Order: sequence, then structure tokens, then C-alpha cells
Amino acid sequence: MAAKKKKPAPKIAKSTRKPTKKASKKPPARTLKAAVKAKAPAKKKASRRSPPMHAKVNHPELDDRDGEHDEAFEIFKSFDRDGSGSIDKAELARLLEALGQSLDEEELAVALDAIDSNTSGRVSWEEFKAWWSAL
Repeated sequence: MAAKKKKPAPKIAKSTRKPTKKASKKPPARTLKAAVKAKAPAKKKASRRSPPMHAKVNHPELDDRDGEHDEAFEIFKSFDRDGSGSIDKAELARLLEALGQSLDEEELAVALDAIDSNTSGRVSWEEFKAWWSAL
């Protein structure tokens, strides 16, 4: 048997192009500020509460305060936790507990009805001022 001749491997033409540089593994140069941010742990954004409503309201009944009413208004603001400009049932319960009056739900409803002259279910500054000065 005759030996089969092997075909020579095809010749690859050499390119005249210059070899390209491989991409470096280093990240691109950053500014110092960007580098510090990248290393710093992620901060949680603090939830920013808006100021209480009565802190920014210009209202005639809030402006005619004298020394006694200033104290009452500070007390009103401190128990108006949501900053709505009025005291709701839960806030009234906290206020009465601070005054030493621990009331059950029925007694709290009666107290709210007695203070809340316009039957809104909330104690406005005017209602609070009238109730506080009667104490």
C-alpha cells in the first residue's frame, strides 16, 4: 500500500498590524472624593421629619400669648407629637397620664368630649387654652 501523503498545514499570513495592548485590570483613576465615597460604608438616609405645623403657622390665636399662655402653648406643642396643630385622643391620653390621671377608654372619651367643644375629635389650641386656664 502506498503511504498517503500528508497535506502541509496552511500557512497563516503574518499581520502587519501592531499587537493591541490588553486592557489593564486597574480601575480608571478617580478623584480623591470618589475614592473616599467608594471606600466609605453606605449610609442610610435619615428620614427628615417636617417641622410641626404650629412651628410655622402664623395665626392670630397663636400670636396673642402672654406669659401664662406661653407656658400652656409649650405644653400643647410638646404633646402634639405629630405636629398637626391639634391633640388627638392618644396624645390627650399621654397628657393626662403626665398629669397623673390614668384613664380607661371610656373615661378618655368623656374627657375628650368635655374639652373638644367643636366635636372634631381633636383638641385645638383654642380648646386646649380654654381647658388649661380653667384648671
